[in-house]
Amino acid sequence: MARIKDIAKLANVSPSTVSNVIHGRKNKLSPELYEKVQRILEEEHYVTHRGAQMLTKQGSRLIALILTYSRAEEESIVQDPFVSSIIGAVQSALQKEGYFLLLYANPQMELCTKITLEWNVEGIILLGAKREDYYYLRSLNSVPVVTIDTIFFPEDHSYVNVGLEDYRGALEMTRYLLSKGHEKIAFLSLMDGMDVLREDAIDNIRYQGYLQAYKEKNLAADRSLCRNLSYDGKIRQKQYKDFYREKFWDCTALFFTADIMALEMMSFCMDQKLRIPEDISIAGYDGIFAAKRARPRLCTICQDGTEKGRRAVMELLLLLKEERDIGTRKKDIRLPVFLEKGSSVQTVGEQKQSPGYSFICKRKRSLRIEKSS
Repeated sequence: MARIKDIAKLANVSPSTVSNVIHGRKNKLSPELYEKVQRILEEEHYVTHRGAQMLTKQGSRLIALILTYSRAEEESIVQDPFVSSIIGAVQSALQKEGYFLLLYANPQMELCTKITLEWNVEGIILLGAKREDYYYLRSLNSVPVVTIDTIFFPEDHSYVNVGLEDYRGALEMTRYLLSKGHEKIAFLSLMDGMDVLREDAIDNIRYQGYLQAYKEKNLAADRSLCRNLSYDGKIRQKQYKDFYREKFWDCTALFFTADIMALEMMSFCMDQKLRIPEDISIAGYDGIFAAKRARPRLCTICQDGTEKGRRAVMELLLLLKEERDIGTRKKDIRLPVFLEKGSSVQTVGEQKQSPGYSFICKRKRSLRIEKSS
């Protein structure tokens, strides 16, 4: 395998000149000399030693995509359809620009920071990180960082974030459900015991949109209908059973902040012989591919995960091109969302109880009668 010094000898130039050609620094050489060295590199089939390059200041061409979500050990976050769409978009966009992807999933920011330093990455994309995680990482690593779906506060500075119109999406969905006659709508969030009202939570932004839709109708939203679901799939199934036993708190519609949970509930309801939307209407958020293939088709708020990943890469490459830190820059990009009505939601007057659901209600009434007698 040809080495830089071998190419330099053949071209009768210094090794630094060869290095400039390898790294595309055309402004440091004359066009004739650049083309001469480039031709010899091709003739000798020169291949860059990436391992050695990562240990130098010449640039590793590595971009780290850090996933900071918390999940049960048996459930990798990479399996989530929404997350996988972003990963695919980031990898594709980086490859087109000659960069490589380093994927790492861990909710512990100390370990994430260590990995980015050890691998000498040139830039970082954070997915699902809290604002304090972002600032911790930046305090120890000077490379540019772009976040996806991080909630920053008005007083925050020095960040570039790619997110969604989360408030408007939840507002539109709740308006739609209310227009279909659903006045008792459960708001179901994947927060695993955390308070959905914490300021730095995306689902808090969505919950505010949900509340606003009620306010516009001069209706009082029931805080008890805002429920948190577990990250653990097995525990979620137990939660669904509990909700079913409680007759979904007499709600006529369930609004989930993620399609994957809405689809799980649809499957669960069908196992209980409940019809959707005749017995209960179900709505989601994300617009994942599986939601479009479900029957009935899921009513959801759609987002473009691919565009979110692509835009994050574009913003990061802009920072790299400028060759300076983002300084006092404050850029919060909000990508649009839209309502996909689907067929999992029905007007309240058209909803009828299925035989299975009626049986449970009658059985509970008969038990109360027997107990009173």
